[in-house]
Amino acid sequence: MIKFSNIVKFFKLNVFKNKNEKNYINYNKKKWLNYKNNYKDVILLDLFPFNPWIHFYSYISNLLSKKLKAKTLFFYFDLYQGNQSKIELFISKLKSIYFSFNVEEGISEYKFVVSKNEKKKYDQLYNKIKSNREKLVKYKYKNIRIGDLIYSTYLRIYYVPTIKINDIKLKKIFFRAHKIFDEVEKFFKCNNVKCVIPSHVCYINFGIISRIAFKNKIPIIKIFSKNRGNASYRILKVDSNHLTEEPPYFNYKKTFKKFNNKLKLKALKIGKKSIEDRISGSFDPNLPYMTVSSFNNKKFELKSNSQKKKIIIFPHCYFDNPHRYRFMIFDDFYLQVKYFLDLSKEFKNYDWYYKPHPNELRSELNVHKNILSDYPNVTYLDKDVSHKDILKLKPSCVITNHGTLSHEYAYFKIPVINTGDNPHINYKFCLHLKSKKQIRKVIKNIDTYKKKI
Repeated sequence: MIKFSNIVKFFKLNVFKNKNEKNYINYNKKKWLNYKNNYKDVILLDLFPFNPWIHFYSYISNLLSKKLKAKTLFFYFDLYQGNQSKIELFISKLKSIYFSFNVEEGISEYKFVVSKNEKKKYDQLYNKIKSNREKLVKYKYKNIRIGDLIYSTYLRIYYVPTIKINDIKLKKIFFRAHKIFDEVEKFFKCNNVKCVIPSHVCYINFGIISRIAFKNKIPIIKIFSKNRGNASYRILKVDSNHLTEEPPYFNYKKTFKKFNNKLKLKALKIGKKSIEDRISGSFDPNLPYMTVSSFNNKKFELKSNSQKKKIIIFPHCYFDNPHRYRFMIFDDFYLQVKYFLDLSKEFKNYDWYYKPHPNELRSELNVHKNILSDYPNVTYLDKDVSHKDILKLKPSCVITNHGTLSHEYAYFKIPVINTGDNPHINYKFCLHLKSKKQIRKVIKNIDTYKKKI
């Protein structure tokens, strides 16, 4: 039975507007009154519940509307689909705020009705890939890859480190993904969409519409920011060749070559100062989410009397969009870590260590500890251990998929293994491996590969 207090809370959060929200709505109505239009062409804007971005959306949508001669409509596909968000009232207040700056309803999952024929079709498609993780990751629907989006969405919603391939909840996400795809495709066929503005380009509720737009050569614009919207604000036009919301790291080397010599020297000087400030333990505005430096002076005693060489595994958050970059060797971060942990039992000539990210939530540390329960040979390091203490161990090698430690440890001439695409991919100061076979070869011959860096 639903408690009355929960009902009151729901209406307060999602339906009733407080004084500030009413004032903001009235402000928007006056501010954007002259931008109202009856254009036939469409801009699609994500209905996303994040106040700082909403304010920027009010400007972006109206200015683009005028420039492109198109009306702005919102799209909404809920990510978590909790008990409250299954009710359309859940977005009542949010819709009112969007209406106030001239954004009307476009595509909403609340309006979807899955027919018997669709259920049958989706079920047949699911049966082709079920029980096969690799097939799911690579799965394409109407020649557009969406399997990785389904995979990442499952991890995010259910907070599990890897998928259970026969889970009925995975099937539910698979069905949702296809219905979203079909409805978005139908909308695109019936409307001339001039631009799409998603909050993200990952997960089924943002990624599918972005990929359909991408295939149709429709510009995709998004707000880029870091540290939950507290730093590095900019408007990003998503690269026309690679559907990623990261800055164009795959062109860094080419971009740098275009600089004149004076600008090159200036940029190198800035870069050198940035990394030297970081390793000193100072706050680095380039990593605003790291409120405490990972090179802090907090002391942890990491003594080792062993003469064996040391390897440090730095796992990523298992739930947070493992497919954000263009490619990776493993299907998710859990399988990446599991592979190296299995190697630790084989390569006993090394001392193996495992250290979670400093920002890992305390409540989620049990996931890491549970994974290590079958590997007593691997030493668990507290998430707050400073890199300064780890460096004292003189590691022969450290492991990541795409972390900033790729350049941080390279600075100290320590080999870094990257197991996927990453922001350093243009450069040879760390190792960018392409297969499990290559990983084994490197682990076996670290000193040889160190000379090649």
